[in-house]
Amino acid sequence: MKKLEQKMLHAVLNRRNFKNTNTEVISLSNGDVFVKLYETIIYAVFRGKEYFSDGGWNTNTTASRLRALGANYSINEKKNRCNLTNYVVMNNMYFKSLFNIY
Repeated sequence: MKKLEQKMLHAVLNRRNFKNTNTEVISLSNGDVFVKLYETIIYAVFRGKEYFSDGGWNTNTTASRLRALGANYSINEKKNRCNLTNYVVMNNMYFKSLFNIY
């Protein structure tokens, strides 16, 4: 695991905001946590449940971040064992959480 991914994971587990180069952890006051790679949400803890998404970016960097977060993800579709959430759904969760819409 890369040092950046260790810091990212530490921020997620401790519900802390973090930003370094292309990776950002957003921890909201309601307990929800989101991880962005560039501007794409790739991970969410929304209302106590985990969600993973590659946002349509099937890249080595995305795969590495998702695996660091605990996803059984592979860029090879035959080896991918991760249930992915659509990026539109991930964005909707983020905005619902951000504006406390329930």
